[in-house]
Amino acid sequence: MLIVIHLILLQISSFQFQVGDILFQDCDCGPICDGIEDVTHSIHHARFSHVAIISNKLENDFEVIEANVNGVKKVTLNVFLKRYQDSIGNPKVAVGRIKSQNKKLIAKALRYMESQIGMPYDTLFLLNNNSFYCSELIYEGFRYANGNKDFFKLYPMTFKKNNESEFHQAFIEYYQTINSSIPEGKMGLNPGSISRDPKLKITFLYKN
Repeated sequence: MLIVIHLILLQISSFQFQVGDILFQDCDCGPICDGIEDVTHSIHHARFSHVAIISNKLENDFEVIEANVNGVKKVTLNVFLKRYQDSIGNPKVAVGRIKSQNKKLIAKALRYMESQIGMPYDTLFLLNNNSFYCSELIYEGFRYANGNKDFFKLYPMTFKKNNESEFHQAFIEYYQTINSSIPEGKMGLNPGSISRDPKLKITFLYKN
């Protein structure tokens, strides 16, 4: 068992991050994160509730751009990786790397996302309302870089678990709190749908 743990930790420490790496995170933030993970489908049955992107190389670290409850902002990669860890201390993060034929889009996508720093968080999870949820920021950045054509695919959103008839309780309570209707069926995307995109190669930094 100790040998297995050592090998996992060695893999993480030797992983070479790159600017443009998309970071998928399994967050333990309470009912809303659990709700996102329950109603969405991620690659290899992972449970992703957040997504961000590496934007810049620092002297001894990287910067990450993300949209979270504090709006569009930057944090260091080290801080991002330490937020949520598995039982043996590995960051609950998977890395999605854009395949070579589309790497030319990364720089322009990042410039767009940099320009949105300070914009508010999209509490409604709706497109085109001058605010961003995590997946929306990634989507809009790459759409801009792709000549205003979709790079990541949009889907009708659902807030129901496994095609159940009732909405997930976490979203019933969440949308009641913000006094808004649940946007069932509206076009959007989520960390899980981005993780399944064939234009990405996914590497897990934890045992899924």
